[in-house]
Amino acid sequence: MKKYIDTNAYYLSNFFEHNEFRYKSFWLFYNHEDKIQMENFFPDQKVYSFLWEYADEDILVKIDEWKRAFRRNDIEILQEAKLHTRNYLSGDRKVYLDCLETNPITADKKFKNLTAYDTGQRFVQIVADENISFADIDLSFLELTDIVDKFRAVVRILDTGGIRALILNGYHHRGELLKVCIVKSDEACSKITETLPLNIFENTYVAMPFSG
Repeated sequence: MKKYIDTNAYYLSNFFEHNEFRYKSFWLFYNHEDKIQMENFFPDQKVYSFLWEYADEDILVKIDEWKRAFRRNDIEILQEAKLHTRNYLSGDRKVYLDCLETNPITADKKFKNLTAYDTGQRFVQIVADENISFADIDLSFLELTDIVDKFRAVVRILDTGGIRALILNGYHHRGELLKVCIVKSDEACSKITETLPLNIFENTYVAMPFSG
């Protein structure tokens, strides 16, 4: 795995003006054989893992609501994990949003096979302090319809005390996993010292969070 800090804000400058730069991102480029170990970057914290799916109008409503997002993708809900659910509208389409609250180790094991080619496009994680509850996460951005406005509002969740990072899924030019971690500018990233040397935005794909 290679890891870089985007000190030049190549990625975030696509969405924020210079005077709005209160955030930075670091980029984790994985090889196929690498294990995902987010606890190395966010120890002693917890992870809210969000997955969403569109409602299916072709099946019975009760079955559709029961399957939601995790069941549709054969993701088992662990007994020790906390499940949170929310429904919202994207345009005129109903979206099921499922969230699993776990520690980073469990999250890595549970979602290691989600790639940005398919299901992983509808997957995003929020890292928070242990004292942050699901109710503390402001999900009002779900009501926004413009994709860019919604992305900016999602990133601003980091302004909430105790919320440490937003983790997006993607892939780089060789088709391997890429994770983009967005944090507040004053958050320490001592494990990552190399700077992203080029604007690689056009050579990567990063899924837009909550874009369903």
